[in-house]
Amino acid sequence: EVPGLVLGLDAGGHSMGMAFRVADAKRDEVMAYLREREQVTMVYLERTGTVRLLDGPDADGGTMVDAVIYIADQTHKQYAGKLSLDAQVDHVLRGQGQSGPNIEYVLNTVDHLKEIDIDDPELFALADRLRAKA
Repeated sequence: EVPGLVLGLDAGGHSMGMAFRVADAKRDEVMAYLREREQVTMVYLERTGTVRLLDGPDADGGTMVDAVIYIADQTHKQYAGKLSLDAQVDHVLRGQGQSGPNIEYVLNTVDHLKEIDIDDPELFALADRLRAKA
């Protein structure tokens, strides 16, 4: 069994995603859930960072809030770094994660990003190649 390729934030650059507001009374419960889900192999570093919400007139005019974020640990044995598109395709086609085939994880992620209007050209190119080979 080949480990699956997971998608995560890496140091540097920026990312667009979703932020969820959590009631103070639910904070501990939600953090326990997130740690159980995201920290299975401890490949991520849990950090608090500032994120900009898209609640302003444009992407630069949003409210800044603190948020819990997970960033890939570049020193972790499972950290793959920047792989070529061919290497990503090969890894995903052979990979199997705890929840099933890695290709399903990648394609489901891409489909969801498209549903919420988040554009990720590199990830979309990977999905196109995977669909062509599957």
